[in-house]
Amino acid sequence: MEIIAAVVVLFIIVFLAWRWQRGRAARAGREGERRVARQLARLPRRFYTVISDVLLPSGPTGATTQIDHIVVSTRGVFVIETKRLSGAIRGSEHAQNWTQTTPHGEERTFYNPLLQNEGHIRALRKLMPELDPGLFVSMVVFTDARKLDISVDDFVEERTLLPDKRVSRTLIPALARKHWWQWGSRPVLDDSKIITGLFGLLPEIKRRKPLIDRDEVEMIVDDIVRCNDRSRRSRHEHTEYVKKVGREVARDISRGICPRCGGRLEKRKGAYGRFLGCENYPTCRFTTKAD
Repeated sequence: MEIIAAVVVLFIIVFLAWRWQRGRAARAGREGERRVARQLARLPRRFYTVISDVLLPSGPTGATTQIDHIVVSTRGVFVIETKRLSGAIRGSEHAQNWTQTTPHGEERTFYNPLLQNEGHIRALRKLMPELDPGLFVSMVVFTDARKLDISVDDFVEERTLLPDKRVSRTLIPALARKHWWQWGSRPVLDDSKIITGLFGLLPEIKRRKPLIDRDEVEMIVDDIVRCNDRSRRSRHEHTEYVKKVGREVARDISRGICPRCGGRLEKRKGAYGRFLGCENYPTCRFTTKAD
């Protein structure tokens, strides 16, 4: 009898440890979102409206998209994706996955948050098609990263746009490349995509010039709040949908098929080693790490 009781206790301990380990990433993500929320709470409510944890329809087949935070103001609609990842982050604008090198030297991959936020903005633009696309700003905030090394496939200007003591370098995509012989030229920054650390978030929002009036802000807020699905069932279905999409993407890649356009994946060599790229480049810029 004592042996059976010991086995039962051991099973319970193993099960609880498995459940805790399984939920660790989700807990870390929620903590990152709370840190960003605390920063956003410092924005004057008179001029900025913050809407967090938004679930919106994103397709005719019942697909949904979940947005961590949306800040609506006269300066634009800031769509914020939060990542609580430590160490160094490396990636490129159109790559399927980015790489995290932890402080202990481990390498892990995660889905490109710029692509993730593109889906969020598409859902918002579909919800409010009358709005100028230039109002939407994609912001990826790394709350714990020590180094951000993000490049774009075409043009990039390396500079620290906003001083951040916790991030050694932030790369901002640019529309024109500054070559060594063009001393007098200045790249035009693409202000629709921002990658920053936690303490660069508010200065980046505040530095922008007003684009719309308060009445338009209220209309945008009303539309988002009205369409935000708060039901627990919908959020569970969204989680299952994301898992399903992930499995389908992995299956296509394993078969040598581009998950974005259906083209053939080809092996190529880049600055960080070999990778797979779509045959339809530059129309399709899908890339992923080669095994």
